[in-house]
Amino acid sequence: MEADAAANDEADRDARRPRRPAAGTTVVLVVAVVVLLVSAVRGFTTGSGPTSTSFGPAETAVIVSIPGLRWQDLVATDTPAIDSYLGRAGVLSVRAIGPETDLLEGYLTLGAGNRVEAAGVSADLVDGRCVPGVLAAAAQSALDDLNGAEPGALGASLREAGVRTSVRGNADAIAGLMGVDGCVDAYSSLAASRGVPIESGVTLVELAGLEGTDLSAERSELLERFDAELAQLDVPAAALAMLVAPTAIFDRAEVTVFGVRNDASETRPGSVVSSTTRRADYVTLADVAPAVLAAFGIEAPDSMNGAEVRGTVDGSGDVDRDAQQWRLADLAERVEFRDRAVGPVSVVMVVLMVLCGVAALGRRPRLARTLAPIVAAYPTVAFTTGLVDYHQLPLNFVVVMVPCVAVVMASVAVSGFGRFGAWAPVGALIVLHWLVQVVDVMSGGHLQINTPLGYTPTIAGRFQGYGNLSFGLVGASAVVVAVMGMHASHRIDATLPTTVAFGATRRVWWVAAWVGAMTAVAVAAPAYGSDVGGTLAIVPTFAVIVAMMAGYRIGWRRLLVLGAGSVMLVAALGALDLSRPDESRTHLGRFLDDLLHGDGGLVIRRKMRGNLSILTSSFWSYLLIAAVVVGSAVAWRHRPALRSALLARPGLRVFVAGFAMVALLGFGLNDSGIAVPAIMLAIAVPWVVASMIPITRRTVR
Repeated sequence: MEADAAANDEADRDARRPRRPAAGTTVVLVVAVVVLLVSAVRGFTTGSGPTSTSFGPAETAVIVSIPGLRWQDLVATDTPAIDSYLGRAGVLSVRAIGPETDLLEGYLTLGAGNRVEAAGVSADLVDGRCVPGVLAAAAQSALDDLNGAEPGALGASLREAGVRTSVRGNADAIAGLMGVDGCVDAYSSLAASRGVPIESGVTLVELAGLEGTDLSAERSELLERFDAELAQLDVPAAALAMLVAPTAIFDRAEVTVFGVRNDASETRPGSVVSSTTRRADYVTLADVAPAVLAAFGIEAPDSMNGAEVRGTVDGSGDVDRDAQQWRLADLAERVEFRDRAVGPVSVVMVVLMVLCGVAALGRRPRLARTLAPIVAAYPTVAFTTGLVDYHQLPLNFVVVMVPCVAVVMASVAVSGFGRFGAWAPVGALIVLHWLVQVVDVMSGGHLQINTPLGYTPTIAGRFQGYGNLSFGLVGASAVVVAVMGMHASHRIDATLPTTVAFGATRRVWWVAAWVGAMTAVAVAAPAYGSDVGGTLAIVPTFAVIVAMMAGYRIGWRRLLVLGAGSVMLVAALGALDLSRPDESRTHLGRFLDDLLHGDGGLVIRRKMRGNLSILTSSFWSYLLIAAVVVGSAVAWRHRPALRSALLARPGLRVFVAGFAMVALLGFGLNDSGIAVPAIMLAIAVPWVVASMIPITRRTVR
């Protein structure tokens, strides 16, 4: 008996003694660490956009404004004079404050280097060169909008540096170059200035009319006339010449045309970029003013949140001008198609998600489990439409195609992974989505823009990195991926100490730590996500997840420490980004710069107001609130059963904690507000259904 007891004690000591990982595990661990380190080094040390070069210096600049001009017009009409202004070119986002930007708001935004609105204001000319009423209305709007804009900042900076400002066109155009007194140095109508040479300084020439018609014949006629006008315009050869379309047809939410040349001999086409967009071919209207000031060697004032337009030097000039125009026209059509597709594609996803949740609550397990993998596959399909020219297909076909492809993916997942557990097919689809999101943003974020669930240039909130909806999806997916190991390993118990043997327990929470680290790198790195709010949400969430897996109790004190650590990490990343040149900075560096200049409170107040406005401005917001109330009521009514289910499933318990943190922090720290936790339900609903609802077999009759 004593021998048996000694043998048992020895066996217990062996079981508790840390074991060395197997050779295969070591290889996987090394590969995982290398991938993480390489990704982090690349994300925090490489540039955050294409290599670019500045335009200028110049003593003369000409801004040709053709409101309503589209790239599709230029491929349909022969316009050699206009084409000469498109040596470097891209699509232009004209977004001001509201979803639609009228012509006066376009000029105000151009002249402020920041978004400005002036609804219901007319440009009444005073003293032959001033529009003080426009300035007063715009200044009040800028104050109300909390964006720090200063109408007339471009004109004021130019005149302070001794650079003359002149406008030829309608009175509205004065708002583009006026100073803080509402005046320019010289103004005349286009007819009165015909044949007059361009003087040194900055001159804005307006060719208006396209913004008021969408008839092809009328537009072609106007373009031919504008081309003849430009051919007669005496622009000095060394002048910086820009072509800008400051508003779209009928003030629509569309992208327009931007082009620039810095000497008359430039013929090779190329692309443009700014640190606002960090993506070749895209610039915003607020970027024009900093580009003009940079050409004259004038520092942009703090009120300008636009960034200098620059020319890319990444070899994009290897195509001829016609090919460039066709490519940009196709890009503009893709943007327009995405904006039409986002509504119906999103509604289908919401309907499927709601049906899945209602079926689960309504005790229809077979229907819930059938819909769960389809809902889990849907976001991946929506993003990967960016791999094809889906904008060339009929809209109705795309709306039907996305759920159909999701059904096929769900069927493949069930067939391939169903044998690993009831949760495995949905888990595999969520892992796929997490990989797609992380790999995509680390390779340029091509699936983030102009896809149904991605962002759009017409909103101009994001051009690179993760948008708020993308962050919600990648954050929820990362939480699921982190806890999946707890479903696969029944040895996990959240009460185990951290000194457990190296086996399933420790391996699982190390995997969770790696997933969290990779997600944090993807979200935070300036070259990848550069998302301030996302970083503040992901870092403490995964610290809590790993701590729970390791057996630590999470109280308020530890939560405060984690929160403080997250803020310090974001501050360090912001300081690193702030040390970059202006043209390479991202949202992180610009936000820290705002804080250092005392504008951080303004940014936070603006985001909070935008968050609250989204909460109360959409039918879907009220629907989500109602769904949360109903779900909470059901959970409260069945709390004993839910408590038992969570105690029996430690992985689900950790998921609930992690998901709640990401949802709450994502809601509070991003200006999309309620939309962030709403989109996260597309991951949470199918995962909870797959984790809690058992497979039911049909009875044989």
